[in-house]
Amino acid sequence: MKATSRTAAPTTVRRVGRSDHAAVAATLTAAFHDDPVFTWLHPGPADRQAKIRFFFDLTVDVLAQHDDTWATGADVAGAALWVPYGRAPMSDEEGEAFGAALAQRAGGDAERLFALMTMMERHHPHEPHEYLWFLGVRPDRQGQGLGTATMAPVLARADRVGHPAYLEATSSRSKALYERHGFVADTPISVDGSPPLWPMWRDPA
Repeated sequence: MKATSRTAAPTTVRRVGRSDHAAVAATLTAAFHDDPVFTWLHPGPADRQAKIRFFFDLTVDVLAQHDDTWATGADVAGAALWVPYGRAPMSDEEGEAFGAALAQRAGGDAERLFALMTMMERHHPHEPHEYLWFLGVRPDRQGQGLGTATMAPVLARADRVGHPAYLEATSSRSKALYERHGFVADTPISVDGSPPLWPMWRDPA
């Protein structure tokens, strides 16, 4: 999950509504276009952006039921997709439809995609937690504190009620950001020659 921040700057953070879904997907697509894991998943530069955008359009829509997607500012320069404590990201039926749609759009990249998803599921913790699926900031707005600001509301909620949080960092840069906010990295995981992902756990403060 890609994000960066050096200095937390004052900014407006809000829950997004359905009218913001396209903007959230666009921001995450831009944030992850050159991410090591997404580059490995979709090595063909000609269609990488389209495939990543399809993935995020689908993901933003399926997670909308949780009402736990956050964005910075009216321009949605940063966005975070959370699954709340103790909730499954989607039902079995939704998961089947999600997988089928991804398989059709991914084409020749589908084998890598599903190998990675299976590996992540195998390493996913069983203890209930707030789950940060993705956090990203548009490349032209990185380094302004937006990554920190975007995850702040849910981390504050987790601390207030005593919930742990979990994520998988897809780059050393994003890993460093999350470490600054209390996440602790476990042994990195990978599959079929993929770049490493770092499972990261955060106990409530």
